[in-house]
This record gives sequence, structure tokens and C-alpha cells, in this order.
Amino acid sequence: MVKTIAFHSYKGGTGKTTIAANLSTLLVSKGYNVLLVDMDVYAPSLHVYFNFKPEKWMNNYLLDDLEFTDVIYDFTDIVNDFYTSTLSENKIGLFSIVFSNPKKEEITSLDFQNRDSSKSQMLKKMLYLREKTAPDVIYDYIILDTSPGIRPWSINALAIADVIILSLKMDHIDIEGTKQMADDVYKSFINFGAKSYLLLNRIAGYCTPSDLNKGLISKPGRFEFTLLEQSETMIELENYLKMDVVSTIPCYCDIQFERQEFVTVLKYPNHPFVGKMNELVNKINLNS
Repeated sequence: MVKTIAFHSYKGGTGKTTIAANLSTLLVSKGYNVLLVDMDVYAPSLHVYFNFKPEKWMNNYLLDDLEFTDVIYDFTDIVNDFYTSTLSENKIGLFSIVFSNPKKEEITSLDFQNRDSSKSQMLKKMLYLREKTAPDVIYDYIILDTSPGIRPWSINALAIADVIILSLKMDHIDIEGTKQMADDVYKSFINFGAKSYLLLNRIAGYCTPSDLNKGLISKPGRFEFTLLEQSETMIELENYLKMDVVSTIPCYCDIQFERQEFVTVLKYPNHPFVGKMNELVNKINLNS
């Protein structure tokens, strides 16, 4: 049975797209059939991430009479080519992606149509999304990259999710905003059976101060205090939101500041970030 996972956040910049793209690719490399959908309709970026210009978008499915299968693109080759080049015998799954159109007029059209007269029809299209995939493909996972905050299309995406992963950074604004959003929105989804987890991204601990690495700092300083503060904040968040932390991912500066970031799990399979993605896969499968 297909499992639908939505990545959501209070504000942008929490790494949803990077994590969704890498998690999807890693699941494919493990033999699962995965459909990755860009539902960040207000600031879509998956087409940039995969350097692809589709002719048909998620917008066309939602606004026009196209079938959902018309806007699905096959990206299995990017995973297959990597494993072919490394002479791996891994049996990979199918990798499909649906992109959202970044043009202003397309985004405006979605918001205009998503008024009272069309809301029910739009939501039906989202609810039927899982049943409208190709008849000859059985997906194991549908991964949704959503818009941050409490926006109509975020709510629509969360409404079809079995698992909601709420990503946030460890700054005060994000933490307090996440608490409020969870109180306002998440309880209703949880009551209908969705599971919610916290993913703390870009935490301290990977890029340590050079003096600390050289052993020049002999007593606890600001860096150690930050690590202790983060640990206390994690416990506080879990207790307040009644959600478990499913993953903690350090701020990997070498990935974050790459000019053309691409699927790290393929490019750098030995990177510690890939270990974090493997942990996330294992926890998702275990909790499923």
C-alpha cells in the first residue's frame, strides 16, 4: 500500500526540497517505486534542482482537464546511470517526479481558482492523486514537498499525507512559529490518523570551530553551550508538541554552499549526510 509523506515547515529555508529529493532518490536506490511531487506551488524549485524544463506541470493537472499521468516524468535513469557506472547490482525502483510551474501568472491562477467555488474540486483532485497514477505502476511512496506556513495548497497536501515531517531550524523564530502552527493545524490531521514527526535541520555540530578541533580551547565555551542548548530545545519541543524527533541533521556547509546542488546521495555516497538519510529511511519504514 502506498505511503504518502509530506515535508512541511513554518517558514522557508529549512531544507525541505533537498531532503525530499535525496530521500526519494535513496528510496529508489533501495528498490522502492517513488513519486516525488512539488507542491510548493508558491515558490517551486524541484525543476531547478533537477535541471529540467517540463512541458506540463502540476498546475495543468489542477487547472485543466489533463490526467495526472500526463504531468508525471520518469527520472529513473538518473539513479540507474549512477549504479551502472559503479557496477552495482542493486535492484532499483522507479523514480517519477511532478513539477510545479514557477511563473507568476500560473501561481496566481491556482490561487484564483482555489476560491470557494472551486475549493471542493481542487481538493478532490488532490485526494484522488494517489489513485490517478499510472495503472502499470504501483508506488511504494509518494513524497510531497509543500509550501511553508498555513496556505491553502499546504493544507491540501497535508490532507492526503499519512506521515507529516515538520522540518525546522534551531532559531527562536522558527521554533516559536512551529509551535503555534502545530497547535493551529496539526492536531486535526493527527486526529484523522496522520503521524507527525519533527526533523531538526542545520543544527550545530558538523562545522566545529577550528580552535576546538586543534585542542586550543581547554574549557567549555560558546560552541559546547550551543550543543547543550540544542539538546534541551529538542526535548522541550518533543514534550510540547507531542511529536518525536525523527532526525537531526547538522548544517553541512559543503552541501549548502555548493553552486549547483544535486542529489548528494548519488554524488557523494560516503558523505555523512547520506548516513542521516539512511537513518531517516529506516525510521520511516520502521514507523510505517
